[in-house]
Amino acid sequence: MNFRTIITIVVLLLFISLSTESKAYQEIEVTDGGTVQGKAKMTGKMPYPRVYHLILFPNIDMCSEVETDDEMNRVLDDFKISEDGGLKDVVITLEHIEAGKPFNKEPIMINSEDCKFSPDVSAVRQGEAFKVNNIDAVMHNSQVYQAERGKIIQNLPVPPEEVTDGKITFQKKYKIFQMICGMHEFMQTWGYRVQNPYYFITKLGGEFKIENIPPGDYILNGWHYLMKPKSQKISVTKNGTISVNFEFDASKIERPLYETIKSGRIKKDAVYPGTAKGKELGR
Repeated sequence: MNFRTIITIVVLLLFISLSTESKAYQEIEVTDGGTVQGKAKMTGKMPYPRVYHLILFPNIDMCSEVETDDEMNRVLDDFKISEDGGLKDVVITLEHIEAGKPFNKEPIMINSEDCKFSPDVSAVRQGEAFKVNNIDAVMHNSQVYQAERGKIIQNLPVPPEEVTDGKITFQKKYKIFQMICGMHEFMQTWGYRVQNPYYFITKLGGEFKIENIPPGDYILNGWHYLMKPKSQKISVTKNGTISVNFEFDASKIERPLYETIKSGRIKKDAVYPGTAKGKELGR
C-alpha cells in the first residue's frame, strides 16, 4: 500500500467520522408538531414466570422479602398486563428524528432493595451516567451486559447502603443492556438506548403518547425486553394526531437460553426446608 493510498483512506475515515457527528440530535423549537398515541397489548395465554430457588443463593432471609412464593422461590413476573391486555414496560421510540424538542431526560436511578433492582426498564443515552442506590446491607456484585448478556461493558460492585456511579457506553449500534447481580441472578434490570427525546415507557395499561413531533415520515418502534421488537412506518402531519397499536404474541417470547428454568443453577427438585414440598421429601 503506497503513501497516497494511506492518505486517501485516512481522509475518507475522517469524513465518515465527521458525517456521523454532524447527525447528532439537534434541539430546536418545534411549531405545528404532531402527536402519535396508542396502546401496547399482549395477546394469547400469559407466559409462565421465571423462578429462582432462593435456597441456592446467599442472603436468603433478606432476598425472600419480596416476590417470593410458598416454596421460597423468587418469582420474576416479566409480563405485567391490565385486564384488557395492556402491556407494561414497553419502550416506544421514534427513529429518524434529527432535530426537535429538548432532550429533558430524567437521570437514571436504579434502586436495589431486598435483592431486587427497580425499575425493570430504563431509557438510556449513549455515554449516559447512572446511579445505583443500594438500600440492602450487603454488597451486590453486578455486571452490565450489552445486547442481552453478550459482551460485558462494565463491572459494577455495589457496596452496601451506598450510592454507586455507573456509565453506559455501547459498542457500535447496540441498543440493549442488562444489569445482573453475579451473586443473585434474579436481580435484573434492563435498558434501551434512545437517540432522541421522542420515546415513552408504558405503564400498566399499555397506553403511550408522544407529542410535539416535527411533521415528517418516521419509524415507530415498540420493544419489550423479552419480546421481538415491533416496527411501523408513520407519517406525522402538522398539528395532527395518529393512533398506532402494537400487539405482542404471548407465544413468541424470546428468553435467552441462560434465562430458562431448565438451565443454570435452577433445579426443579430444589426446595426450601420447611415448605410443604420440602416436608413431603423429608427435608
